[in-house]
Amino acid sequence: MLHLPKQLLSLRLPASPVILSLRRALLSTAAATDAPSGAFAAEDYLVTTCGLTPEQALKASRHISHCKSTSNANSVLAFLSGPALRLSKSDIAHVVSHDPRILNCSVDNTLKVRIASLRSYGLSDAQVRTFLRVAPCVFRTFSIQEKLGFWIPFLGSPEKLLRVLRHNYYLLTSDLDRVVKPNIAILRESGISPADIARMCVPNSRLLTSNPDTVKSILERADKLGVPRDSLMFRQAVATTTGLGAETMAAKLKLFGETLGCSAAEVASAVRRNPVLLRVSGEKLRRVMEFLTRVVGVDTAYILARPSILMYSLETRLAPRHSVMKALLEKDLIRKDQSFYTMVTPSDETFRRRHTYPHKDVLPGLDDAYMAACRGKVLTEVGI
Repeated sequence: MLHLPKQLLSLRLPASPVILSLRRALLSTAAATDAPSGAFAAEDYLVTTCGLTPEQALKASRHISHCKSTSNANSVLAFLSGPALRLSKSDIAHVVSHDPRILNCSVDNTLKVRIASLRSYGLSDAQVRTFLRVAPCVFRTFSIQEKLGFWIPFLGSPEKLLRVLRHNYYLLTSDLDRVVKPNIAILRESGISPADIARMCVPNSRLLTSNPDTVKSILERADKLGVPRDSLMFRQAVATTTGLGAETMAAKLKLFGETLGCSAAEVASAVRRNPVLLRVSGEKLRRVMEFLTRVVGVDTAYILARPSILMYSLETRLAPRHSVMKALLEKDLIRKDQSFYTMVTPSDETFRRRHTYPHKDVLPGLDDAYMAACRGKVLTEVGI
């Protein structure tokens, strides 16, 4: 009777849900017949007890299929869901799917020791849970004391470390002496202070976990933008070129010139003022440029002198504030020569305090209409 299941299990069938379910059923049958007393069907356990999908269980099962019983795995699950961590079912499924080997760990000799290490570096219970969710493989595999002892003081707090780990857990796997510290030295030689390096690392952690030769190339591309290394904008230039290869950067500069209809020198001047412009997509650049020139009525020279205006959201910033500006102009409530840029740059609270609150008697619906427009609704006529 066992020949048929074993033959079926050897077939390379497409990984559809039906086939996966059939395969799990066959594995369960084979395990129940062939395995010694106390053994368990790994895929079934991962689905029914750990909450994995059949697809996840199929991939993860090979890491625990050697186990003779569920005893250790049950202890691990009890610890993860117990008072020490209080992970939810969905959190446990996430952790196990990313690192099924955690079910093989000793609760006393590995998991409790890791938890104690995290708490000794100032992580709260909530932060420990977050750490386990964002870096489950690092939690189990690596001795993290040395890494925590370096990164938490360098970044300034456990919360900043967790912010980085959400996007790049390689921070805890990169070699400190061969990769991280040489990269810090390279950045310091370029004139960036340790505090600024730490601030740059939070949104751009690849700057410290990449090969040092890669970091040197990033700095060279930043230099090509013409931003002086001793200027505040150099940090922004480095942050921008971290995510742009040489070819992509050249294509962005060309697109910028074509969209604005200006020379390479004019583009270079604008980018020197604000290197982050190179992160703006071509589609957004085109739409904002069209709005500014056709609706607002400013020319290219005006935009190039204020390149940061291209980075604001058309839907939630530029269009709503231009509508308010029109309403105020028609009621002679602001100067005729009011610069649109000065209407765009203030925070929402400052903008409303200056331009909508004082005119509630003349334009009673203006503030409500403006806030609705910022949420994506069309700004209607409000007593204009």
